[in-house]
Amino acid sequence: MPSRASSPPKLPLRLVFARNIRLVRVAGGMSQERMAAEAGLDRAFVGTLERGQRNISIDNIELLAKAVGVAAHELMDPDLPAIRGLDATATRAPRTARPYPAVKRARKA
Repeated sequence: MPSRASSPPKLPLRLVFARNIRLVRVAGGMSQERMAAEAGLDRAFVGTLERGQRNISIDNIELLAKAVGVAAHELMDPDLPAIRGLDATATRAPRTARPYPAVKRARKA
C-alpha cells in the first residue's frame, strides 16, 4: 500500500461554517451585532454559531449569507479561506470607534 501524507483532521461541517462565517464577517469589517441585525437574527445566537456551539437551519444560513454578501454554499467550503485569500488568524473586525466612552476609576490608596 502506498503511504499517504498525513493531512490535517477534517473539521465537521458545523465548524467549517462557524470558521467561514466569522472570517468572511471579519474580512468585511462587520461586527457580529451588525451582521445579526442585517440577517434579522439575535447577536447572541450569531455568537454561538461562530463558536460552533449550535447547529443552524438552512433558512438562517441563507439569511447570514445575504448579510455578508457570500453565496450560502461557499460558507460550507473547507477551502474558502484559501480561495478568497482570507486571513485565518483574524478573529474580530477592527473597531472604528469606541461605542461607549472609557470610564476611568479612581484608585484606592
